[in-house]
Amino acid sequence: MTRLKPHPEILTEAQQAIWPEMKDMPDDFVLYGGTALALRLGHRISVDFDFFSNRGFTPDELERQIPFLKRAERIQSKTDTLVCLVDRGGFVKASFFGGLNMRRVADPDRVKGPGFFVASLLDAAATKIKVVQDRAEAKDYQDIAAILKAGLDLPAVLSAAKAVYGEPFNPFLSLKALSYFGDGDLSTLSDPIQSFLISEVRKVDIKKIPEISFLPGGLTPVGT
Repeated sequence: MTRLKPHPEILTEAQQAIWPEMKDMPDDFVLYGGTALALRLGHRISVDFDFFSNRGFTPDELERQIPFLKRAERIQSKTDTLVCLVDRGGFVKASFFGGLNMRRVADPDRVKGPGFFVASLLDAAATKIKVVQDRAEAKDYQDIAAILKAGLDLPAVLSAAKAVYGEPFNPFLSLKALSYFGDGDLSTLSDPIQSFLISEVRKVDIKKIPEISFLPGGLTPVGT
């Protein structure tokens, strides 16, 4: 299997310190979020790690499986959720979410080095296009702009989100969110990014969004 060559420059010094220890990550966890995208695209610094899994877990069970969590400070701890701070000369926020009813449209890649799974660009994009419905944070809009400039088109991303989340996902709400910059810290987005996103939204015919099928096995390939 070809391994993903990441952009290490997007990691903080503390993240770089913990990087080799992430070789112990269970195969049913996949890195999503801004760091997954930044490792692929190199477009911004991202300071945390967000791992998703279809498998349920208890925090104590996960701590036994992943050695670098044993001395971590827990911020949130309950069934299927563990958010903690790992101190490596600076704090790294590591979040784990399990029992998720999510699917994938492409296989994740193993990252060069520690070898844990990183979500495909299209799957990571699908989660980003969904999250703008739930919060107004400039970093998500920066990520979407970088995704589109990397070659994915907005209809494909919307289609992937429909496959990943099923019927609850409403593409119209994402398009509406990407066209309005009055909430949260969205006013800090540069004029070129705002104009670019509005232009991309205007190109979309919501009635012609293509259909993409999800793959079997949830977030990871069958047999991993």
